Amino acid sequence: MKKLLLVFFFLSTFIYTQNDVEIRVMDAKPTSGQIEWAFDKTILNNEPVGNFSGVQKSDGSIFVAVNDTLSTANLGLVVFTSTDGGDTWNIFPQGINYRGNYSKIKMFRSGLDSIYCSFQIGTSIYVWNPLSGNLGQLFTGNYRTYDMVASSTGNLYVFADSLPNNSIVRYGSITGGKTWMSRGLITNSGAMPRVSMSGTGDTLFLNYYGPVNIDTTTSVVRQARYRETAPGILSSAGFIDVITDAGYKKEVKTVSGNGESWIFYTLGPDSSRNIWARKSINHGAAYDPPMLVAGNPNTDEYSFDAVFYPGSGAVDFGIVYYSDSLQVGQGSNATDIIYFKSVSHGSSTFSAPVHVSDNPPEYSQFYSTSIISLQFSGADVAALWVGNDGSKKLFFDKLSAIIPVELTSFTANVVDNSVILNWSTATETNNSGFAVERMQSESNWQEIGFVPGSGTITEIRTYSYTDEGLTSGKYLYRIKQIDYDGSIEYSNVIEAEVKIPDKYSLDQNYPNPFNPSTTINYSISSSGNVELIIFNSIGERIGVLVNEIQQPGRYSVNFDAGNLSSGVYFYKIVSGDFVSVKKMLLLR
Repeated sequence: MKKLLLVFFFLSTFIYTQNDVEIRVMDAKPTSGQIEWAFDKTILNNEPVGNFSGVQKSDGSIFVAVNDTLSTANLGLVVFTSTDGGDTWNIFPQGINYRGNYSKIKMFRSGLDSIYCSFQIGTSIYVWNPLSGNLGQLFTGNYRTYDMVASSTGNLYVFADSLPNNSIVRYGSITGGKTWMSRGLITNSGAMPRVSMSGTGDTLFLNYYGPVNIDTTTSVVRQARYRETAPGILSSAGFIDVITDAGYKKEVKTVSGNGESWIFYTLGPDSSRNIWARKSINHGAAYDPPMLVAGNPNTDEYSFDAVFYPGSGAVDFGIVYYSDSLQVGQGSNATDIIYFKSVSHGSSTFSAPVHVSDNPPEYSQFYSTSIISLQFSGADVAALWVGNDGSKKLFFDKLSAIIPVELTSFTANVVDNSVILNWSTATETNNSGFAVERMQSESNWQEIGFVPGSGTITEIRTYSYTDEGLTSGKYLYRIKQIDYDGSIEYSNVIEAEVKIPDKYSLDQNYPNPFNPSTTINYSISSSGNVELIIFNSIGERIGVLVNEIQQPGRYSVNFDAGNLSSGVYFYKIVSGDFVSVKKMLLLR
């Protein structure tokens, strides 16, 4: 009988047929409630069929895709969303209707803030944008596995592992996954590609096993680096044999950010695996010697996930993993624990393990724990796992930094081409002050100012900082609170958008009349040369305030008439076809 996989998104329908399986996007029809409260927040009240993965948008909302058939009457891939940092979860209106096992699910975000859910059914690979409804089928069979990422410019890249001949191929998309272009063969002796992007979103790391041994996981792990040189185009930056140990290496992952790259991997047979890592400070060109991250003779460490997160203080990299204290084959809910470790930028020493799960974790060959960077909210990272509090459920928990200064509000207000930041505190203890940091797109955080704090005080204090002279675009802001002893903590992240003016304009100067100086504001809607010229009452040019190429935006210029006599003057702006003249009065 033909299996039917339906996907509907409002009035748009995207249909792909392969191997008698028709895959579509469908409206979700819940059959039961999806919210339960505990210290470990419940996303799903039953055990999922298979994998799950999550991602956060810049507005702080979190999306988690789950292979589940019980939460809805008609879907097999369901998306849950939270807009309050994971405290409450709601089912997304659309999902994928295939109700079997998804061998892989991966959610990820592009630098343009689009989110994607890639997944594999059998030997076919798909990518879906839950917000737009676009569903694309990349390959029609004969692929063992794949991995996919998005660059800071919004382009997608997929690496797929061919079953018949152990070859790895690469495809690119500049249309958000609607269409794909073949980018050639990577290797004809490689398997199980794993890819990740750098923190800036312009360098891609590809790990794969190759040349392939009879037991694939005993093969050398190679790493290739690529730089995005044009939309959908990657240029090779070199290959390196990064893990040469002949032992079993069942899990491998690279994470990169803040100028560092880490490759994490398990080493050893089932029931006696440890987690190791190597660090690079030159973007993967060379790595430090292997170091043990987690493991001892009495435990089996396995099923990990790692992430870069620009969060609490200097901490940059985190890893969550299962640890089985009895080494009895694969995990069991009686003996497993989920731990979290982190390492600071510039260090190679990991923190002591932190016990993440309140409820005992469950193990299955169809799913594993997952970690999410929560850089756009007050938390740093979040863990997803299946646990048992009397029944199997999908849980969510976040690890948050506690800010020693009680911040009660943090807002941004856009005025022309400036962003005014306001925040207030209820209490402060040993507070030296606040460093204001800004990030645009996928660039690094930049400190743009400092506002002194109030030391130790139990009264409400308000603060403000104005970021001036901005060009159009979206900007992220956060506050780094600094104690007198140098300790730092970060606020949540907020977003402000400086929009491109929709037309040219020249404002009346103010004050007017004036003595001896006045301010002239104007707007530019297209990039080009701008001239702002001052004339006297008989048309003689007496000064040029601006004569340069400017980008679209809102501008402000001060005119000082200290050496001029009283009278009527004119100011004229010329940019492309736009010309405007206004009158002003200087009174001595």
